[in-house]
Amino acid sequence: MSELLDYSSILLVASPIFALAVRHSLRLAVISALTASGFLFVPINGVSLILQLKGVFADLSLTTVMLLTIWPLLRVNNISLNSSDFTWLCAVVLTLAITLYPMALGVGPYDSYALGYQPSALLTLVAAMGVLAVQKKYWVSAATVVVVLFGYWLRVLPSQNLWDYLLDPILVIFTIIYLLHHLYRLRISRRLTGTLRST
Repeated sequence: MSELLDYSSILLVASPIFALAVRHSLRLAVISALTASGFLFVPINGVSLILQLKGVFADLSLTTVMLLTIWPLLRVNNISLNSSDFTWLCAVVLTLAITLYPMALGVGPYDSYALGYQPSALLTLVAAMGVLAVQKKYWVSAATVVVVLFGYWLRVLPSQNLWDYLLDPILVIFTIIYLLHHLYRLRISRRLTGTLRST
Protein backbone atom coordinates (compact mmCIF):
# COMPACT_ATOMS: atom_id res chain seq x y z
CA MET A 1 0.00 0.00 0.00
CA SER A 2 2.83 2.37 0.85
CA GLU A 3 4.40 1.73 -2.59
CA LEU A 4 1.07 2.52 -4.28
CA LEU A 5 0.72 5.80 -2.40
CA ASP A 6 4.21 6.76 -3.58
CA TYR A 7 2.45 7.55 -6.87
CA SER A 8 -0.48 9.39 -5.28
CA SER A 9 0.70 12.68 -6.80
CA ILE A 10 -0.69 11.32 -10.10
CA LEU A 11 -4.06 12.28 -8.63
CA LEU A 12 -3.02 15.95 -8.69
CA VAL A 13 -3.12 15.77 -12.48
CA ALA A 14 -5.54 12.93 -13.26
CA SER A 15 -8.35 13.82 -10.85
CA PRO A 16 -9.07 17.39 -12.05
CA ILE A 17 -8.73 16.39 -15.71
CA PHE A 18 -11.11 13.45 -15.24
CA ALA A 19 -13.63 15.49 -13.25
CA LEU A 20 -13.73 18.22 -15.90
CA ALA A 21 -13.75 15.92 -18.93
CA VAL A 22 -16.50 13.66 -17.57
CA ARG A 23 -18.96 16.48 -18.29
CA HIS A 24 -18.60 15.53 -21.96
CA SER A 25 -18.27 11.76 -21.72
CA LEU A 26 -16.92 9.07 -19.44
CA ARG A 27 -14.74 7.67 -22.22
CA LEU A 28 -13.13 11.05 -22.86
CA ALA A 29 -12.53 11.48 -19.13
CA VAL A 30 -10.82 8.10 -18.81
CA ILE A 31 -8.65 8.61 -21.91
CA SER A 32 -7.68 12.15 -20.87
CA ALA A 33 -6.79 11.13 -17.31
CA LEU A 34 -4.77 8.10 -18.46
CA THR A 35 -2.93 10.14 -21.10
CA ALA A 36 -2.04 12.88 -18.63
CA SER A 37 -0.91 10.26 -16.09
CA GLY A 38 1.24 8.59 -18.75
CA PHE A 39 3.07 11.85 -19.45
CA LEU A 40 4.12 11.99 -15.80
CA PHE A 41 6.37 8.99 -16.39
CA VAL A 42 8.21 10.66 -19.31
CA PRO A 43 11.78 11.41 -18.19
CA ILE A 44 13.01 14.98 -18.32
CA ASN A 45 16.76 15.31 -17.80
CA GLY A 46 16.74 11.69 -16.75
CA VAL A 47 14.07 12.09 -14.06
CA SER A 48 10.37 11.41 -14.62
CA LEU A 49 7.83 14.12 -13.83
CA ILE A 50 6.20 11.88 -11.22
CA LEU A 51 9.45 11.72 -9.27
CA GLN A 52 9.93 15.46 -9.67
CA LEU A 53 6.44 16.06 -8.29
CA LYS A 54 7.20 13.74 -5.39
CA GLY A 55 10.43 15.61 -4.74
CA VAL A 56 8.64 18.96 -4.62
CA PHE A 57 5.45 17.99 -2.78
CA ALA A 58 6.55 14.82 -0.94
CA ASP A 59 3.72 12.43 -0.09
CA LEU A 60 0.14 13.60 -0.28
CA SER A 61 -1.85 13.32 2.92
CA LEU A 62 -4.69 10.82 3.07
CA THR A 63 -7.08 13.77 3.31
CA THR A 64 -5.89 14.98 -0.09
CA VAL A 65 -5.95 11.47 -1.56
CA MET A 66 -9.49 11.02 -0.28
CA LEU A 67 -10.74 14.29 -1.78
CA LEU A 68 -8.99 13.74 -5.12
CA THR A 69 -10.52 10.27 -5.29
CA ILE A 70 -14.06 11.18 -4.30
CA TRP A 71 -14.33 14.24 -6.56
CA PRO A 72 -14.28 12.28 -9.86
CA LEU A 73 -16.60 9.63 -8.40
CA LEU A 74 -19.16 12.28 -7.52
CA ARG A 75 -18.85 13.76 -11.01
CA VAL A 76 -19.43 10.36 -12.64
CA ASN A 77 -22.63 9.91 -10.65
CA ASN A 78 -23.62 13.56 -11.19
CA ILE A 79 -23.74 14.18 -7.44
CA SER A 80 -23.00 17.65 -6.12
CA LEU A 81 -20.72 17.87 -3.13
CA ASN A 82 -22.51 19.25 -0.09
CA SER A 83 -21.17 22.80 0.11
CA SER A 84 -21.59 23.03 3.89
CA ASP A 85 -19.84 19.69 4.34
CA PHE A 86 -16.88 20.68 2.18
CA THR A 87 -16.61 24.17 3.68
CA TRP A 88 -16.60 22.68 7.19
CA LEU A 89 -13.88 20.20 6.21
CA CYS A 90 -11.76 22.99 4.70
CA ALA A 91 -12.22 25.09 7.85
CA VAL A 92 -11.09 22.16 10.01
CA VAL A 93 -8.05 21.58 7.78
CA LEU A 94 -7.08 25.25 7.94
CA THR A 95 -7.49 25.30 11.73
CA LEU A 96 -5.21 22.28 12.05
CA ALA A 97 -2.72 23.87 9.66
CA ILE A 98 -2.63 27.07 11.72
CA THR A 99 -1.94 24.90 14.76
CA LEU A 100 0.82 22.95 13.01
CA TYR A 101 2.84 24.93 10.52
CA PRO A 102 3.79 28.18 12.34
CA MET A 103 5.00 26.27 15.43
CA ALA A 104 6.73 23.62 13.31
CA LEU A 105 8.61 26.46 11.59
CA GLY A 106 9.83 27.80 14.93
CA VAL A 107 7.15 30.36 15.79
CA GLY A 108 6.55 29.85 19.50
CA PRO A 109 8.30 27.70 22.10
CA TYR A 110 6.59 24.39 21.27
CA ASP A 111 6.96 22.11 18.26
CA SER A 112 3.41 20.96 17.50
CA TYR A 113 4.69 18.51 14.86
CA ALA A 114 6.07 16.35 17.70
CA LEU A 115 2.46 15.73 18.82
CA GLY A 116 2.04 13.54 15.76
CA TYR A 117 4.51 10.94 17.01
CA GLN A 118 2.63 10.30 20.26
CA PRO A 119 -0.76 11.39 19.02
CA SER A 120 -3.18 10.42 21.78
CA ALA A 121 -4.51 13.97 22.10
CA LEU A 122 -4.50 14.53 18.34
CA LEU A 123 -6.25 11.20 17.69
CA THR A 124 -8.92 12.12 20.21
CA LEU A 125 -9.41 15.51 18.55
CA VAL A 126 -9.67 14.00 15.06
CA ALA A 127 -12.08 11.29 16.27
CA ALA A 128 -14.23 13.98 17.94
CA MET A 129 -14.32 15.88 14.65
CA GLY A 130 -15.48 12.69 12.95
CA VAL A 131 -18.30 12.25 15.46
CA LEU A 132 -19.31 15.89 15.01
CA ALA A 133 -19.30 15.43 11.23
CA VAL A 134 -21.63 12.43 11.55
CA GLN A 135 -23.96 14.44 13.80
CA LYS A 136 -24.06 17.19 11.19
CA LYS A 137 -24.52 14.57 8.43
CA TYR A 138 -21.34 15.77 6.74
CA TRP A 139 -20.60 12.41 5.18
CA VAL A 140 -17.54 13.41 3.14
CA SER A 141 -15.90 14.87 6.23
CA ALA A 142 -16.81 11.82 8.30
CA ALA A 143 -15.50 9.45 5.62
CA THR A 144 -12.27 11.45 5.40
CA VAL A 145 -11.73 11.11 9.15
CA VAL A 146 -12.32 7.34 8.94
CA VAL A 147 -9.85 6.98 6.04
CA VAL A 148 -7.20 9.03 7.86
CA LEU A 149 -7.55 7.12 11.14
CA PHE A 150 -7.55 3.69 9.52
CA GLY A 151 -4.68 4.70 7.25
CA TYR A 152 -2.66 5.83 10.25
CA TRP A 153 -3.50 2.63 12.13
CA LEU A 154 -2.35 0.54 9.14
CA ARG A 155 0.68 2.83 8.58
CA VAL A 156 -0.01 3.11 4.85
CA LEU A 157 2.37 6.07 4.50
CA PRO A 158 6.12 5.96 5.12
CA SER A 159 5.71 8.57 7.87
CA GLN A 160 4.91 7.58 11.44
CA ASN A 161 3.55 11.06 12.19
CA LEU A 162 -0.24 11.55 12.24
CA TRP A 163 0.11 15.11 10.94
CA ASP A 164 1.40 13.75 7.62
CA TYR A 165 -1.78 11.69 7.27
CA LEU A 166 -3.94 14.74 7.95
CA LEU A 167 -2.27 17.60 6.08
CA ASP A 168 0.06 18.53 3.29
CA PRO A 169 1.02 21.94 1.84
CA ILE A 170 -1.04 21.50 -1.34
CA LEU A 171 -4.16 20.77 0.69
CA VAL A 172 -3.60 23.80 2.90
CA ILE A 173 -3.06 26.12 -0.07
CA PHE A 174 -6.22 24.77 -1.71
CA THR A 175 -8.31 25.24 1.45
CA ILE A 176 -7.12 28.83 1.83
CA ILE A 177 -8.08 29.60 -1.79
CA TYR A 178 -11.42 27.80 -1.44
CA LEU A 179 -12.37 29.52 1.83
CA LEU A 180 -11.39 32.97 0.52
CA HIS A 181 -13.51 32.33 -2.58
CA HIS A 182 -16.36 31.08 -0.38
CA LEU A 183 -16.20 34.22 1.79
CA TYR A 184 -16.15 36.40 -1.34
CA ARG A 185 -19.26 34.65 -2.69
CA LEU A 186 -21.02 35.08 0.66
CA ARG A 187 -20.18 38.78 0.65
CA ILE A 188 -21.53 39.22 -2.90
CA SER A 189 -24.67 37.24 -1.99
CA ARG A 190 -25.31 39.45 1.06
CA ARG A 191 -24.85 42.59 -1.03
CA LEU A 192 -27.34 41.33 -3.61
CA THR A 193 -29.80 40.39 -0.86
CA GLY A 194 -29.43 43.84 0.71
CA THR A 195 -29.94 45.52 -2.67
CA LEU A 196 -33.10 43.51 -3.37
CA ARG A 197 -34.53 44.32 0.06
CA SER A 198 -33.91 48.04 -0.40
CA THR A 199 -35.73 48.13 -3.76
